[in-house]
Amino acid sequence: MSIFSKIIKRFIYPQHLYRVIQLQRNRKKVQRVYDDAQLKLYSQLLPKDFLHYGYFQNPDIHPHDISINHLYQAQEDYGWQIVNLVTDVENPVLDIGCGMGGLIALLETKNIKTIALTPDKNQVKHIAQKYKGTPVLDCRFEDMPTANYQNYFGTVITSESLQYLQLDKALPIVQQILKPGGKWVACDYFKKGEVGEKSGHNWELFNQKLKANGFKITYHRDITANVLPTIAYVYMWANQIGMPVKDFILGKLEVKAPGIHYALEEALPEIQQKIDKNIDTINPEIFAANKQYVLMVIERE
Repeated sequence: MSIFSKIIKRFIYPQHLYRVIQLQRNRKKVQRVYDDAQLKLYSQLLPKDFLHYGYFQNPDIHPHDISINHLYQAQEDYGWQIVNLVTDVENPVLDIGCGMGGLIALLETKNIKTIALTPDKNQVKHIAQKYKGTPVLDCRFEDMPTANYQNYFGTVITSESLQYLQLDKALPIVQQILKPGGKWVACDYFKKGEVGEKSGHNWELFNQKLKANGFKITYHRDITANVLPTIAYVYMWANQIGMPVKDFILGKLEVKAPGIHYALEEALPEIQQKIDKNIDTINPEIFAANKQYVLMVIERE
């Protein structure tokens, strides 16, 4: 029986169609198994628990010369760029959008009490298992229980999580939870204008909203060049490995399963357009032209 026939059979034969419907209905019942597998994958791929672009000390390194160890080191160096700006070691730190907890591990080396915040159930579970002494707020930052944390934190950190915050809601909350003299350490990318993809806040508008909410930037460093090697590395793999593999699979499909290839044929140009659009988001030249990656400290006026 051909592949095409096997697929069709699952949709037209009553016993198979019933099974398809049952599996779809019961998908939530197997979610925990999926979550556990996802956590295991994260921990194997990212042994230092970081989920960001990384920071290369040598921004001129060629993507062909980057090894996995280079990437791991860049991830850790990124974390230290942030942690070294935390000067208040007596009061708690809030890690907003804490990811898998990489910053928590670094802050622990300085004996700084940290509270993590993430709405991601997988991340909450991972941190609870690996960083047992670290409380986790299981919510969006905009929904955190501010009444319990008025003037509480000496430092708040947003490490590639600022881009996801709704500024009109988030900025007043930062004002409430920071102690007098407290600092907000932020590291993220910003759009230089309105062109390109939607992710990231516009830099000029962000500064305007900071001022309107009583904040000022007291330390600023553009680290775009230091994150570009990671982007260039992923871009290289997408073009030199991903695209040829895609073309190979389509070629094999056309020979081995011409019916399926014919069914997909009209959609292939649109699929290719979406692939190209996604690859453009990791084009280092386009990224550098449209965005800037900034490490900064923000304080009350």
